[in-house]
Amino acid sequence: MTATSGADFEGELDRLYQLPLSEFTAARDELAKRLRAQGESEREQEIKKLRKPAAAVWLVNQLARERQLDVQRLLNAGESLTKSQAQAASGQSAQTFAEARRDEHRALEQLAKATREIAERAGIGSPAVAKATETLRAASLTAEGRELLGRGRLTEELEPPGFEALTGLEGVGRPLAPAKEKPPRSDDRAEKQEALKQARERVRQLRAGERELTNAARMAAREAERAEAEAGAARSRAAEAREKASTMSDQREAAESDLERLG
Repeated sequence: MTATSGADFEGELDRLYQLPLSEFTAARDELAKRLRAQGESEREQEIKKLRKPAAAVWLVNQLARERQLDVQRLLNAGESLTKSQAQAASGQSAQTFAEARRDEHRALEQLAKATREIAERAGIGSPAVAKATETLRAASLTAEGRELLGRGRLTEELEPPGFEALTGLEGVGRPLAPAKEKPPRSDDRAEKQEALKQARERVRQLRAGERELTNAARMAAREAERAEAEAGAARSRAAEAREKASTMSDQREAAESDLERLG
């Protein structure tokens, strides 16, 4: 058999990750089998190691294919956030960070909506949607995560790193080592202090909003679970009622037959 080229192999991986979850394992095993038949043991072992993605991870990978523009906006915002860390830590204007944070928030809102649509279409519950949103944000904050998210090949759920670790804001305002340059003018210092004050207030507001949204997502998930349980109980009652009605119908027909025979 002809060996699989690098481009063909990448295409096979893309196809694997865009399949419905229920088809992943069988398709993975079939691909490994074909690679073994072609004598490509190294690639065969690589494929065998691939685990079936969790529902949340599968949702994220679908977004990378169906909502490429929104995903790219999130990737750009995540990269800007990490780059602005050094600027904020050195006492420079925090405006870039604040703008990147707003861009990230807007991109996540759009992707969260799209995630719910894909989940509903695939019959996936709301807890996976909340985890998918967390994974999206976490992936956008590291170079490796951005690469995997951009290619739609995440293999596991991710959690965002600590906020202070990301932004470096804990170091903002600390005195720098003496330098030969002229000290900043007092109006420059005042401007930086005001920018930092606004950035910290923005962080506080975003944290509060994030907590509210997280709590709302958890409550919605619990309500969905209760609704599903109630719906299941209702279906059971309906099935029981239909069974009883069918039995009663048989009894009625038998009684009518007896009545005709006696008449």
